Amino acid sequence: MAGRRQKYESVASQGQCDIPRVLEPTQGFLLSLDMASAESRAPGHGPPGELATENLSSDTVEREHLEASYVGRLAERGDLRRLVTYVPNKGLPLYNWFKYKEGFSRELVFRLLDKLAIGPADAVLDPFAGCGTTLLACKEFGRNAIGLDILPVAVYVANVKLCDWPNLDILVSAVDGLLSRPRSDPTSSFPDLRIVELAFDPQTKNDILFYKEEIEKVEEPVRGFLMLGLLSILERVSRTSKDGQFLRLVERRIPPVKDALREQLMTMIVDISRRQRTLFKPRQGKAQMLLGDARNRCLPKRYEGRFAGVITSPPYLNRYDYSRTYALELCLLFVSHPDDMRRIRHSLLRSHIESREQDGRDVRLPALEEILGSLRSKNLNNDRIPIMVKGYFEDMNMVIRNLAAYLRPGGRVALVVANAQFAGEHVPTDLMLSELAAQHGFDTEEIWVTRYKGNSSQQMAVYGRRPVRESIVFWRKNA
Repeated sequence: MAGRRQKYESVASQGQCDIPRVLEPTQGFLLSLDMASAESRAPGHGPPGELATENLSSDTVEREHLEASYVGRLAERGDLRRLVTYVPNKGLPLYNWFKYKEGFSRELVFRLLDKLAIGPADAVLDPFAGCGTTLLACKEFGRNAIGLDILPVAVYVANVKLCDWPNLDILVSAVDGLLSRPRSDPTSSFPDLRIVELAFDPQTKNDILFYKEEIEKVEEPVRGFLMLGLLSILERVSRTSKDGQFLRLVERRIPPVKDALREQLMTMIVDISRRQRTLFKPRQGKAQMLLGDARNRCLPKRYEGRFAGVITSPPYLNRYDYSRTYALELCLLFVSHPDDMRRIRHSLLRSHIESREQDGRDVRLPALEEILGSLRSKNLNNDRIPIMVKGYFEDMNMVIRNLAAYLRPGGRVALVVANAQFAGEHVPTDLMLSELAAQHGFDTEEIWVTRYKGNSSQQMAVYGRRPVRESIVFWRKNA
């Protein structure tokens, strides 16, 4: 054991961690919110660089008015173009344990903590926490944080990444034991979904289920560590690749499950040993990830008016369906029947094309009515696009309402979001969300334009090149 311990550069740390399958807010949550400063980083200013009005559709009066209203608050911040993506996290231990391309970087969180002047006694909320970058960065930076996400696989991944490991010898022994067990036929099965059959050959599928069953015999929190290793290799041992809206089928050499799992778990152990001094130090921040819907007031009432800041990025209005992108991971742990997948899909924020209409959620937003009117007059490639666009802003209105309830007076929001375009109709999401925020007592301080994203090749062929903003919007709650 001593030799293995040296091999993985083990360093003892303090603390314990439990990883339940689904976490809910509890009275036992230890974040102290009663216990205020970093210097704000002044943005560089430059031309707004938004689309020229002559490039827009003819009926764009409301959107042109919005652009004119906010032009003085738009600041070019091209220096952040890489930081609003997941790319910088690819080489970071712990942050890169699970491929989650929809996230932003650790460095961006550090800069936003500084910008929002979040102090050691303050707490941060991320209502779209994904796989936990905001939480892990807050913990590392010495700040307290709570995260929510409605996608169960994201909650699972984030909680494993947030664990403290008091003894790496336990993990080393568990990995050795798992990989040395004699192979047997699994007794369980994947749900009957076509993507599973397309993704895995029969041998690979049985090997995955064998290791899942063996891992389930292990006690928490070690079980969570081993299961995350298995989740993390599913794409690698499949014939799929995460590609925007869908899983794309690819031809490639598939490594044996055992080899891929060994490599992943050994990498995770080495990562922990190398990062213990920064991530598991006594004065680290406290962070917790919870399964929850940002549209609902799902935190206990005692948290209302207690958060100093929000750092988050909601799903973009881009048709991406997270239940399809992460279908394999969901099928391994959270889906036992096709109906389960449908329930998850229709529980998500309505940013995807299968969104359903909901009664009683109408919003007052003239630009939205203008966009919907224009879209309904066009020959769309999918007639559900107006339903998705309307549903997105209805849902985000509910989210912003809840942010206003959770933030203390003067609390601030940093929200990373991208604008959109459908059939040539520009959707200035950053400005429209800022209009909704004003209805809930927020002032828009500034909008950092980090980069411009091109429209699709199909739209470019018809409407020409029309890049849209990806921005960080800053709001302050009125005192």
